[in-house]
Amino acid sequence: MNILPSDFVLEIGSGHHPRPQSHVLCDRFIEEDTERGGRIVTDRPIVQADAQALPFADQSFDYIICAHVLEHAEDPERMIRELMRVGRRGYIETPSEVAEWLYGWPFHRSVLNLLDGKLTIRPKSFTSPFGELFHVLGERDAAFRRFHLTHNALLLVQYEWDGRIDYEILPASDTPLDLRSKEVVEMLWHRIQGASRAERWGPSLKRLVPRTVVEWGKSLLVRSKPGPRRDLREIVVCPACRGAVTWSASEIHCARCDVRYPITGGIPRLLRTGSSGAPPPDPDPSAPPPSPGRAR
Repeated sequence: MNILPSDFVLEIGSGHHPRPQSHVLCDRFIEEDTERGGRIVTDRPIVQADAQALPFADQSFDYIICAHVLEHAEDPERMIRELMRVGRRGYIETPSEVAEWLYGWPFHRSVLNLLDGKLTIRPKSFTSPFGELFHVLGERDAAFRRFHLTHNALLLVQYEWDGRIDYEILPASDTPLDLRSKEVVEMLWHRIQGASRAERWGPSLKRLVPRTVVEWGKSLLVRSKPGPRRDLREIVVCPACRGAVTWSASEIHCARCDVRYPITGGIPRLLRTGSSGAPPPDPDPSAPPPSPGRAR
């Protein structure tokens, strides 16, 4: 990730393993750990919000980290538009289609590929024929785990964007990755061969360091991290209308929508959903432009 020392960084779906470069964290699920590998980390400013309706003013962040979130979204195109609205640059990481076939995560809604510099996204319409086999191998077999860690170029989509995310939404039946094609297989082979040594072996070396030591080191980096820091009150807007909000000790109020968002456990809960669980509709484009939230 090409993050500059002066960048103000948001991490979406930060979960249990946020990057030390991130200044602000955002996660849709604070108490629920169903779709992540551990308890939420709250060692810096964090808000509860839906990435499809981000509660931040336009261009609030220089860089956005969004790893293993887009494949979960109900409306990935809406989420992509929100990333471009809120940030200037960023990084997206998801499992590749090959990884989806191997592991078959049941809670993933989309399948992504990166082809010729463009993200392709389509609804996931298949289940893995291998069941839990490769999950078990990853947990118990050191040789297979080493293969997984050294083949990120095959198993991950890693996409960095600047200004605009180049993407295409495809029908569920339209796969751009025909593994029966010799040309496609050769393309994947050259992608693996083109990975640097750091890309191939870095993840394996990191696994040699105990998790407690990693977390301790990250906490030190976060506390000592230089660079820009902004108060959440300067950048938070209503996730429904993107209008200005006012803050009190226990809640955030949008006068335009007449909605009050609670602050519980020190975390602003800026999650607005309807009865279907879908994000709110896009704001009226004719409405006045949003402005950042201010303290009372």
